[in-house]
Amino acid sequence: MVTGGAGYIGNELVYRLSAEPGIKDILVYDNLCKGNYNLFTGLRKVPTNNVRFIQADILDSRSLRKHMDGVDVVIHLAAKVETPFADQNAHDFEQTNHWGTAEIVYTAEEVGVQRLIYLSSQSVYGHGEASAADHPRVPDSYYGISKMRGEDHVIRLMEKIPVQLIRCANVYGYSKNLRVETPVNQMIFDAHFTNRIAIHGSPEHKQTHISVYRLVEVMARMVNREMESDVYNMSHRKMSSLDMVDALKELYPCLETIFVDQHIPLRDLTMECDERLQEMLPEDTTMVEDLVKFQELFTF
Repeated sequence: MVTGGAGYIGNELVYRLSAEPGIKDILVYDNLCKGNYNLFTGLRKVPTNNVRFIQADILDSRSLRKHMDGVDVVIHLAAKVETPFADQNAHDFEQTNHWGTAEIVYTAEEVGVQRLIYLSSQSVYGHGEASAADHPRVPDSYYGISKMRGEDHVIRLMEKIPVQLIRCANVYGYSKNLRVETPVNQMIFDAHFTNRIAIHGSPEHKQTHISVYRLVEVMARMVNREMESDVYNMSHRKMSSLDMVDALKELYPCLETIFVDQHIPLRDLTMECDERLQEMLPEDTTMVEDLVKFQELFTF
């Protein structure tokens, strides 16, 4: 079962898992709240006929119990993620990311799921440099707080079944169910279609990022590998806003860059990738190479 399997990351993960030997059945569990049906349409077909779909909400405990019964592995991606509005509508974040995750954990425990993989966020750290997963969690947004509270339920389950909790860096790159509001995706969209990007706050502000392709590849490899129950940091690149500008200017040499309130310092948020996940990363690429692949998929 892949909760949120029709979303930005889930969309690509379902395609990847459907080609993975040994996986006989994939249940996409998604409420389609974004109104995006790209998983179900288009020229790209899943490689095999092992994918099913259920339209339901993770807060619906009766539906979860019905459809999770008999599932071996649950990959829990479903979440409310609104990058520009992470400090608005606290109730919505709390319901989906905290109590929705609690329902997943309760049900997995009740029906006897053999393994849970949960995708959390580096936002639970709030700020600083997390060199290891024992770095203090001090989230500074409603989104980060809700993900931390969801984590607490998942960590409790580690005492009973194998659980891998992945704290993931900012995700970028092309997916059929594209999210444009993420930091890197917004920049390349603006650069490509308006030839102008805006940097708010100090351009030296650093964060860690990972491409959706790399994240999906690691998660697919995890499914067929025995791993200890633990918290794992998943990241690939540590970049400042200026680093991103430099990468984009290799693709768009005449790019106009507007700096807004550049004198205002912003708190960095970076983390080191767990060595146990690092060994599963695909062959390395540069940010420019990743952006070129993205650029090639624009329709004009």
